[in-house]
Amino acid sequence: MLSVTSTGVDTTFIASKQTTSTVATESVSQSNTISSSDNTSNLDKVDISTRAQKIQQLNEEFFSNGIKSFKVTQDFIARLEEYEFITAEEATSLGTYAVSNNSNDDSTVSNLSSFINSFTADIKEEDPNNSIIGILQQAQTVLDNFNAPSQSSLKINIPQISSQLQSYIDSSEQLSDTDSNNLNQLVLALNAANILTPGTNTTTQIDSYLAITKL
Repeated sequence: MLSVTSTGVDTTFIASKQTTSTVATESVSQSNTISSSDNTSNLDKVDISTRAQKIQQLNEEFFSNGIKSFKVTQDFIARLEEYEFITAEEATSLGTYAVSNNSNDDSTVSNLSSFINSFTADIKEEDPNNSIIGILQQAQTVLDNFNAPSQSSLKINIPQISSQLQSYIDSSEQLSDTDSNNLNQLVLALNAANILTPGTNTTTQIDSYLAITKL
């Protein structure tokens, strides 16, 4: 109860009310903060779930026969754009070297892996210290773990080795048409791997959706 003393209003009563008001305000603020945090967390979970579902659908549509027979086709690029893993501009860029859906082209992950082995062996004979050898070995690690990233493959900077390979292609004047095509297909496969690799464009919580058939 508010009382009046000989000197005026009871300040103890006012201080008590101010303290109660402050506590109430802080309580509402904390409640709002918690609510906001919960909402953000829920949105993150929904986003993760949606991306996981999209990757699962990609797996079912394009990896049903295992990773070794996988090749980057026009349909695959179109689906990545549809699922918003890449932009329309990126789809156009990637589609430059994507094989047609009914093509007999042998640019599968398995064949690209074999190409790396033979191409690396040829380079070692000519120049054992060529820096492209290490880049190709890293690319090999990515391909060998394309659908089930390992600790070693997750440490590889895929965009960097992809860029280095592209620079090698652009600067090499003695590449045969076959080698040039295989290297371009390798860059394309690396870009696709980067899109699907946990820790880059996706999250470690969807690892299980990527593990279809291990090499």
